[in-house]
Amino acid sequence: MTQGAAEPKKVLVCVHHRLTDAKPSCGARGGRRIAELLTAEVARRGLPIPVELFICFGQCERGPNVRLAPGGVFFHGVTAERIEEIVVAISAFLEQPAEGR
Repeated sequence: MTQGAAEPKKVLVCVHHRLTDAKPSCGARGGRRIAELLTAEVARRGLPIPVELFICFGQCERGPNVRLAPGGVFFHGVTAERIEEIVVAISAFLEQPAEGR
């Protein structure tokens, strides 16, 4: 990336799945399903932002977790019922000017 270029905006969905069920993880709590639902809704609305799978924000106890990057809102405890809320936030995020690096 060149100096001063803005990092592309994206939606990151944690899908980390711990090898043991002794501790919670986004993957075990439905992170992949959240990613599928967000991908479908973003596509349906024609929003120009990729939804990417991410491995661990370090907040598994609060998951599934979704982050608008770079520097956007962090959503914790995401369920299918919150997809609309997140898509509204994505729309607002896309309207914000990109931050240069």
